[in-house]
Amino acid sequence: MTKQTAVWRTHSCIGPAGNERNCELGDILEASHDGLFISDGYGNVLMVNGAWERICGISREFVVGKNAQELVNQKFYTESSVMAAIKARKPITIMLEMTRGEKIGQKIMATAIPIIDESGGIRRVVANIRDITEILYLKELLGKTQGLNEIYAAELEQVRLRQVVKNRSIIARSRATRDILQMAAQVAKVDSTVLVTGESGVGKEVIADIIHDLSQRSKGPLIKINCSSIPETLLESELFGYEMGAFTGARKQGKRGMFEMAQDGTLFLDEIGDLSFNLQAKLLRALQNHEIMRVGGLKPIPIDVRIVAATNKDLKKMVEQGLFRSDLYYRLNVVAIRVPPLRDRKEDIPLLTLCFVEKINAKYSFNKRISPDVIDGFMMYPWPGNIRELENITERMLVMTGGNEIQIIHVPACVRNYVIPTEERSVPFGPMSLRAAIEDTEKKLIELALKKHGSTRKAAGALAINQSTVVRKIRRYGLSSLCSEETETTSPFEDIKFRI
Repeated sequence: MTKQTAVWRTHSCIGPAGNERNCELGDILEASHDGLFISDGYGNVLMVNGAWERICGISREFVVGKNAQELVNQKFYTESSVMAAIKARKPITIMLEMTRGEKIGQKIMATAIPIIDESGGIRRVVANIRDITEILYLKELLGKTQGLNEIYAAELEQVRLRQVVKNRSIIARSRATRDILQMAAQVAKVDSTVLVTGESGVGKEVIADIIHDLSQRSKGPLIKINCSSIPETLLESELFGYEMGAFTGARKQGKRGMFEMAQDGTLFLDEIGDLSFNLQAKLLRALQNHEIMRVGGLKPIPIDVRIVAATNKDLKKMVEQGLFRSDLYYRLNVVAIRVPPLRDRKEDIPLLTLCFVEKINAKYSFNKRISPDVIDGFMMYPWPGNIRELENITERMLVMTGGNEIQIIHVPACVRNYVIPTEERSVPFGPMSLRAAIEDTEKKLIELALKKHGSTRKAAGALAINQSTVVRKIRRYGLSSLCSEETETTSPFEDIKFRI
């Protein structure tokens, strides 16, 4: 028998001397891993076990015989569960902290249970205590870990998004474009139907690609269909498929439709606003019931497909005009993503142009480059055809220009006429010699370059000639008043990166 147990028995054997039952109870209480604190009905301490000593850092010789409130008054701990249970006459659980002694700062959970006798008085109070310092530490650590997990998950999502953007050569320098990509990444986590709107050529199909690539369905198929490019008589069979002998000219074995081909994947319905009322009703039924019926079929086919629809039309206005079903509109418009036109995200234009130049150079084995002047002009143009128009014009310039540098004079008239005012781009034609006409045109070009760029260095770069030549021509044509002090500015091609 240890000395500690002997001390416990000195206080626990409260019956007649030699009462082995009481001593055995003392041994049982001493073996408890939880701290035990027993008092009478007034809070006077009768006994504590070794676990209580270990947790609280106070010896039983010191505490036995004292009142529980006295220990609080002497600031050994913040409050007493025993005194709270006596006052409430019911079990009380509190959180307290050791404020004195070797266990200062220790966090403790104490549950005190009053034992009421037959007369209604409190005979004993038994308090059970546990050291929860480690539990609280682990809880805090768990909270930090969960926070880190959320941060890592967000970073991983950003990495995936960047990889998708890089793989698909998507340019996203403007805030508007980055916001759209973030929205697409967010909605990709769920299976909600998405309606992508925007003008023709803004890149609505690219948004569908991103949503599919970042979704749980990325390993499934991504099937695309343009609802305006297929005649209405054929579109139904393309969407829903047909059974054997459904109509004249049908395949003998029948055919799967786009819905079936997109099973477990994504179906992109472009130009959804061009669907007829008849097909709108069938599409609505497919979305509501998650099943389709082939043309000429009798048995419904279950489908598990995520729908991304796109249009350059105002579907809400079409609903008001009776041209589009309102129930289908609200079924499609669960999550709406509007892609802004290129004129509202002009920061993307230099990078987009460079990307198209690199792609066209690689396609035709060219080694051509774009003059900064051209980029300046592109930044001023409103691009009604958006990204598609920019790509087509870039390709046209590279293909039709003989030299390796594309200058402002090589830009198609639709852009050049918008950028350069009429009076500045006009070349006088009249009874003059060829030399005089060339000199007059040369003067106007240098004058325009100086007005636009403000320095001989930049004007020379725009005109693809030496700076000394520009200075000599300025003197010759009397254009010195148009020169300003040389300043350093950033070229549109400096710091060009693929980034989001």
